Amino acid sequence: MKAIVKYALTNLIFVFAFITAEAAPAAWPTTINQHAIAAQGDSVYLVQQGDTYYSLSRRFNIPLDSLQKWNEYKLQIGQTLYLNRKAMASVQVAKPKPQPTAAKAAPAPTVPVASNSASRAAAPRTAEHKTKSRVMVIPFDPYLYFSDADDEIAKKSKIPRQNVRHVFRNRLNALLAPEGYETIHLLGGVYRDSVSELSRLYKSLSYNYQDNKQSKYNNQPVVKEEKGGALDWVQRQKEKLGGEKETQPVSVAKDPTKHFGVKVKDPNFFSYFNNQYGIDYYVFINQFEVKTNYENCLDRAALNYERNFLVHYSIYNNKGELVSGNKISVDYESNMNDVQRIVSDNMPAMAKRVLSDLPSSGK
Repeated sequence: MKAIVKYALTNLIFVFAFITAEAAPAAWPTTINQHAIAAQGDSVYLVQQGDTYYSLSRRFNIPLDSLQKWNEYKLQIGQTLYLNRKAMASVQVAKPKPQPTAAKAAPAPTVPVASNSASRAAAPRTAEHKTKSRVMVIPFDPYLYFSDADDEIAKKSKIPRQNVRHVFRNRLNALLAPEGYETIHLLGGVYRDSVSELSRLYKSLSYNYQDNKQSKYNNQPVVKEEKGGALDWVQRQKEKLGGEKETQPVSVAKDPTKHFGVKVKDPNFFSYFNNQYGIDYYVFINQFEVKTNYENCLDRAALNYERNFLVHYSIYNNKGELVSGNKISVDYESNMNDVQRIVSDNMPAMAKRVLSDLPSSGK
């Protein structure tokens, strides 16, 4: 009897310890390149909501390409994920092999997947499988989105207000796929990080206003802003008459020679992603602004004003050197509030101007 009670208590303690370990959240590493949670010796894992191949490979300390290959590049909630080659082989042996028949149709041809489509990526994109130069795109932190027009855009587009920001963020991110490069997106697709992982990545960055730096690869001429308005006309007349030039302080945020730039605080950031993916260039979208200029009325009868979209970005190479830091300004009419129209009219040009600061894929 005592033996039975002792055995039961032992099992109860084991079950309690197991439940406690499962319930405790895994602690995130303090820096990006620290080792992920060690494998627990399990051969299979049940896929949960929010899991990605990237996060699971780090959690179980398994190479990303191996984990994808063992599971045929599929990842769905509730799926049994094989964590080693032996587990995958044992299941394949257990399955009866289908016998070929004369009436069996020929297999459909394989359709190649575009190299810059992260949402449909079917091939491993680790550093070992690199065939092209690679760009990693880091979307703007949702906290660095500022807009005074979301209510109007949401009402016209018949979507929740918070979705306006998501549309702008997701669409600009998707369009940042330079021709001739292989693009690694951290937002969307097989390599999509969970929200917590992207938040952790943002914590390794810092932001401040910096002098604009145009890339040596960008051959577009610098457009100088034309002065205009009554105050500028008065100032020019004073200068002609020999009067002293009045100087007005310009806030850093409005200074055309400044942009909201990013700096990487974590010293292991570049080495981590270079080793993980074989990245050549990093494109950071730092801040996205939408502002209506009520001082510039395009049509007073229709209450149509000038609206401005401002995108701040930074580009680094894989050595951690700043290649380009700048901002893009795009004007739009405030009466055009359909979010799809705004995206189609402006986002491709925004993405093109950012990517023009990258070298061509042939360089």
